[in-house]
Amino acid sequence: MNGSPLHTDKKIEEIYYQYIDMVYRIARMLLKDSREAEDAAQSAFVKLMASNHTFQNDEHIKAWLIVTVKNECRNTLAHWWHSKRAYLGTMEEEGYLDENTDCDLWNAVEGLHSKYKLPLYLYYYEGYKTVEIAEMLGVNHATIRTRLLAAKRKLKLILEEDDIDEQRRTKSIL
Repeated sequence: MNGSPLHTDKKIEEIYYQYIDMVYRIARMLLKDSREAEDAAQSAFVKLMASNHTFQNDEHIKAWLIVTVKNECRNTLAHWWHSKRAYLGTMEEEGYLDENTDCDLWNAVEGLHSKYKLPLYLYYYEGYKTVEIAEMLGVNHATIRTRLLAAKRKLKLILEEDDIDEQRRTKSIL
């Protein structure tokens, strides 16, 4: 990259194949709907192609795409017709999670408020530091740390509740 804008179809194609899974997962996690997530991911890449932005490196492109897809999702969620939509399917049913992903955990993460989901995903799945996440999302560093801590506590409660429910179901079957 080295500070140059994107000029070739080949470079755009490389970026697309490098980051489409990540962009889709973020959109899917925030929107809870595969079709809306596909639209948001596509819109992020269309904006990238239309952009004359100069990127310093691949990490800069990745951060730009994360912020862009987050904003696309926010716009979708704010639109009046969004509340009229029904959500069908989960990431597990759609086959979009890899075999190393804990589906119970992922489903619990999907149930959290959006202010917790994206920092959790970026920190644990993409490997960003809290300072980097704060910069990307335009939030104070301490706020990101607080949200991560609160999210972990909420997830622990949800997963413990699920374990208790599972134990009750098992006992009732026996």
